[in-house]
Amino acid sequence: MIRRDAPRHGLEPAATQEPPVPLYLAPQGETWVGLDGGALRVSQPGRAERLFPLRRVARVHTNTRADWEQAALLACAEAGIPVVFLDDDGLVVARLLGRPGERDELRNRLVTFLLRPEAPGMLRHWMDASRGRAARWAAIKLGRRPGPARTAEIRQWINGRAEHLANPGIARQTRQWLRGLAYGWMEEHLADLGFARTTEVGQAGQPPLAADLTDILFWYLEPARLGWLERRHLAARRKGEPLRAPDYREAVQLFESRQVRCALRGREITGSLHRWLIHET
Repeated sequence: MIRRDAPRHGLEPAATQEPPVPLYLAPQGETWVGLDGGALRVSQPGRAERLFPLRRVARVHTNTRADWEQAALLACAEAGIPVVFLDDDGLVVARLLGRPGERDELRNRLVTFLLRPEAPGMLRHWMDASRGRAARWAAIKLGRRPGPARTAEIRQWINGRAEHLANPGIARQTRQWLRGLAYGWMEEHLADLGFARTTEVGQAGQPPLAADLTDILFWYLEPARLGWLERRHLAARRKGEPLRAPDYREAVQLFESRQVRCALRGREITGSLHRWLIHET
């Protein structure tokens, strides 16, 4: 279990800290998550139970090995706390959306826009163009000369660099871990904007807004990921040691170290979508 504001000697956040922060559950053994009043109760064999007040939790990233009680999941939904379930490779396998936020202007614009028969194609074109801009930004940030390269070509180039710094398995896993973390942030952000289980778009899952916007957002994390892999590669070579595979905790720490920038980029992306929808509607 990893909590962004947790001290090194434990996972309990200070009760007076604000604002709410993410809760990461990545257990190696048996773990049960239940409800204790207004808090999530996390239990593991041979360890004292820990309580995480719901008012202090922004969102939950949980490994599928954690065994959740239904009451705890429903309490998260009632409190508007998204819960994202990930497998050991960091792939999202399920999600629970909480109650929507009250800032629903973007949602209303999108629902109105989707009534048009040509809307899916237009939205896909906007997503592709935004993804292309983000990919070119990442490529330039990583030292590639500006040019008309396609998004798929940039992806192949970045993947090649990552695999040069680590083996293909490590490169793939770090990409999946970070994308899963970015997806969780985007889910929470969209829920705050009114996209959740009680909305038409949230119920249908079409368009897959969180996944599409995460595809854009993740490009802004790629320079940080490759910089991290390069530092690990150089450190292992300097010590004459084999490259150690990172664990999920290290991926979380990397993501949280970029939390402010990631949130800024994420809000820029949804803001850009909102402005485009205003123009189109």
